[in-house]
Amino acid sequence: MPFLVENTFEIKGSNLGAIEKEAVLLRLENQLDDSAKVKISSPIFFLDILKKPLRWDTGYAGISARNMKASMIALGYYNAVANYKADTSGGKKVKVKYTVNAGKPTLIDTMLYNLSDSTLQYLAKKNPNKRILKEDNPITKTAVLGEINRVVDTFRNNGFYKITAAELRMRGDTTIAALTQISDDPFEQLELLNQAQLAREKPEIKLEMVLVPPTDSSKLQQYTLDSIFVMQDFRRGDTYTAANWQREYVPPGGLTLLYHKKYIRNGFLNRNIVFKPGQLYSQKDYYTTVNNLTRAAVWQSVSIRAQEKDSNKLNMILELIPGKKYGFEAGIEASYSANAQQGNPIGSNLFGVSLNLSLTDRNIDKRAIKMTHALRAGVEVNSGSGNAAGTQLLNSSELTYTNSIVLPGVSTLPFKCLKSKSPESFINTKLSLIDRFKLFQLQSFSLNVGTVFSLKNNQKLTLRPFNVELNYLNNTDSFKNIIAANPFLRYSYTTSFILGVSGSYSSVYYNPRHPFSLAKERVFRTNVEESGLTWGAIPVAEKYKSRYVKADAEYVYTTTYKNNNALVLRAFAGIGIPLFGDSSLPFFKQYFAGGSNSMRAWPIRGIGRGSQALAPFGTIFNDRTGDLQLEANAEYRYSIARIIPNTLTIRGAVFVDIGNVWNVRPTPGVVSDEAVFKFRDLYKELGMAVGTGFRLDFNYVIVRVDLGFRVKRPETSDVNNGWKLPNLSFNDAFGKLFTRGKNNENKLWRYENFNLTFGINYPF
Repeated sequence: MPFLVENTFEIKGSNLGAIEKEAVLLRLENQLDDSAKVKISSPIFFLDILKKPLRWDTGYAGISARNMKASMIALGYYNAVANYKADTSGGKKVKVKYTVNAGKPTLIDTMLYNLSDSTLQYLAKKNPNKRILKEDNPITKTAVLGEINRVVDTFRNNGFYKITAAELRMRGDTTIAALTQISDDPFEQLELLNQAQLAREKPEIKLEMVLVPPTDSSKLQQYTLDSIFVMQDFRRGDTYTAANWQREYVPPGGLTLLYHKKYIRNGFLNRNIVFKPGQLYSQKDYYTTVNNLTRAAVWQSVSIRAQEKDSNKLNMILELIPGKKYGFEAGIEASYSANAQQGNPIGSNLFGVSLNLSLTDRNIDKRAIKMTHALRAGVEVNSGSGNAAGTQLLNSSELTYTNSIVLPGVSTLPFKCLKSKSPESFINTKLSLIDRFKLFQLQSFSLNVGTVFSLKNNQKLTLRPFNVELNYLNNTDSFKNIIAANPFLRYSYTTSFILGVSGSYSSVYYNPRHPFSLAKERVFRTNVEESGLTWGAIPVAEKYKSRYVKADAEYVYTTTYKNNNALVLRAFAGIGIPLFGDSSLPFFKQYFAGGSNSMRAWPIRGIGRGSQALAPFGTIFNDRTGDLQLEANAEYRYSIARIIPNTLTIRGAVFVDIGNVWNVRPTPGVVSDEAVFKFRDLYKELGMAVGTGFRLDFNYVIVRVDLGFRVKRPETSDVNNGWKLPNLSFNDAFGKLFTRGKNNENKLWRYENFNLTFGINYPF
């Protein structure tokens, strides 16, 4: 009995791009009848196994071809033809090839509205720039449904509470005159035939949206809001007409408040319930109110019911079930590092553990103000101290307290400069003490006040009109000696005080409205901050004050393909400019690269600055930070095997990282000339890494390991512009790379060419 082993697909006669064609091919594959699908399982990495082979049946292939034609028509290819050809040369193994001749897409010639109601007609045509169906664009089923839904939403936002998509129809006319007109004039007949030929080469359609008269005439009536009842501590079974409520009428918003016990203040409800008595019903106001109250996180459930009254009026009934006022969380973190070298007085194999506690009050003073207290206490011990003379058991300790206050609906700015319906302000305070035993103590304090504005289309703007940070460093004599031996650390470990303003902006754009597009996501983030120009001009702590301006931007573009494979492209650029004689940014504001989320062939803070030479192997400190960073990354992510359905999937990745960090200006004796950015040397001083990685995808968290090799090293830019591909012989791969022990030659090779990183979730 012949059985099906393979399906392939081909599209002809279309001008689709490569990405669009892949999306359409995936769509065609989804049109296969269940009895015509080849089921493949991959239990062990790249091994594919045919699962439950299906008996070959031409009937199911015919159904699949017809489904494909219907799918192409839904995309606007009204003249598409789909067929299949079965290859039976393999004996009982049958391979089927489906071919689709797409033809030309049908374009929209005109788009008209004929709704036989003056109000509906006006609303439908009110904002032509928001129309989804536009002249000279391909017609698709998705676009037609989108335009109907857009018009329905417009109506429901203007009082038409009951109207639905069932009351609207889209009509199309593709009549060709040559097929319907008869003429005795041969020249006129030739002209008609010529028009018919042009219509086949460029098919067009005339569209008209019409109103279907409903059986219920109230669907075409506008409704206004009568009363708004807010049951702020609703219990199951309560009704707004019950006599056991305490009632309060709030004139500014026209709200009728009902409560068993006062749960929230009136001002908060007035700010966040956007519909008012006497207004036309608006679906947009309905969802805005639901989102505002849900985001406050003081209610377990937010439900709004519309109750119809006589004379085209509605009562809005809010049923708000209170949530828990307090929240408590506790967690333990552990870390391990084996990067230290023999003779390092700071420690060898380091093991750290920390305890994290947080307590949240979600409704302070009945204003939906949220305050979170967080405490972190940790210690790091030298687990290898018994094997290295001169090392100590305790390496470092940390104690940090963080206080965060969120004020919903409040802006820290004294004027309305943005159209954001629900700004959210915050006050963040942090106190920290880090003790590196026998080296230094770092005491930190920060306070920043700002507002988050949620704008249209997933855009968010955060303004911090007041930002202060103090990092006070108390060095021991032994650490001062280390700094003297490593001059580049002089500006990385100093007391610094910043006082100024900052702001950030982010935008997320997902899945453009195009029928052929694969899943796409574009994320843009930018941050700007300063110290010493605004609040920092106040003469306070002048000895430690840092003065600078800093700006950076990041762009991430993700295209998701078949089977959740994805190509991710990222670009990052940041620069900080020290002002008024300062040599560099404060160390906690400088840029760095390397590690699991950046230049993965280098350890964290391990690349740069510029073409500056690497610290000699075995050096205690090799941290490299700078005032300027440029970086670009490309990563292709693919699926390998599904181990546990819906729980664990093994994925892989190949990546390329390019970038480096630099200083803006040289400082004699501290910042050498090769560490300073020069545009003429940019190409030579860019580092480049290639590598591969594996990920354990648990759906809710991803554990990954990345192996990176340096193919272009900035510190060797004088030789072949830095290109130095590792000589990956058999001895390199299985000797130098994985051999342990006291072979310093292999350790040096790994130090200069290779890095292995572990991370949680994707790097970007």
